Parts: sequence; C-alpha cells; structure tokens
Amino acid sequence: MLPTLLCLLLPAIDVEPAIPVPKGKPPTIATVQVEGDQILATPRIQPNETQVRQVPVNINGRVVMQQVQYTLPRLVIIRQVWSLKKATAQRVDGTKIELAELKKLLAKPATVVLSGDGKPVDPGYLAPFKKDTIVIVAPSDTPATPPPPVPPKP
Repeated sequence: MLPTLLCLLLPAIDVEPAIPVPKGKPPTIATVQVEGDQILATPRIQPNETQVRQVPVNINGRVVMQQVQYTLPRLVIIRQVWSLKKATAQRVDGTKIELAELKKLLAKPATVVLSGDGKPVDPGYLAPFKKDTIVIVAPSDTPATPPPPVPPKP
C-alpha cells in the first residue's frame, strides 16, 4: 500500500514516446556514389571461410595426424548497381530529393540508408538517424553485379 501512495505523491515524469517497432526488411547503410545514370554502392561483407587441415597431435606419446577445422575471416567487396531513374530519394524527415540534386549530393561517395526490399523504409528503422540523412529506395529487382571470382587455393 505504501508504494501505491508514493506513486500518487510523486510528480509525473515526462517520458518520450517509445520508438515504434519497425516492420519490413531492415535497410542497409552503405557508401554510394552516382556515376552517370547509376547508383553504385560498395558495401563490405566479411563472410567466414571454413578450412579443414591435417595437424599432428600428440596422444599418449604417439604423434597422430588429426583433421582440425579452422574458421578464417576473409573480406569480399561486392559492388552493387541500381538505376538512378528508377530510384527515389528523400531525407529521414520525409523531404523529397530530386534526381538532379541527388546527383550533386552523391558526386563524391557518401554514406546513405538504402531500402532493403525496394519499398519505403519503415520510420522505426529511421529513428536513430539525423534528419538530413539521405534515404534511397531503389527497385529490389535490379540485378547486382556478381562478386569478383575467388582465386584458387594453392
């Protein structure tokens, strides 16, 4: 009963409303640049590679060859391309960006938020970003260029 009385006596605390739970596919944060009529993004993806090696192991005084599995990190750079004419751009606050202005803004590489599925990004995902951050929505069916071939292992 005492906690209930204390709650009534305490002044109301001004709390900001919670950020809504985002829906849809999360966006990608990438460095992009406009070249001609294309948007070029160069995200860096670091998948792991698993290798199995034969290693000598000492078991009860006997050296035995055993297979040991190693996980090695490797860096793969994939360059994705979207059509500028099929894309739309805006700022986090909802201000539309015309294609001519977008070309000027992205003449040099800049970090932007890219839609993950070709649909507008849910406001819940955009809440942590500054209001002037650029958000690009490009059709998801635009093919990405294939990654460079992996050199054969010696």
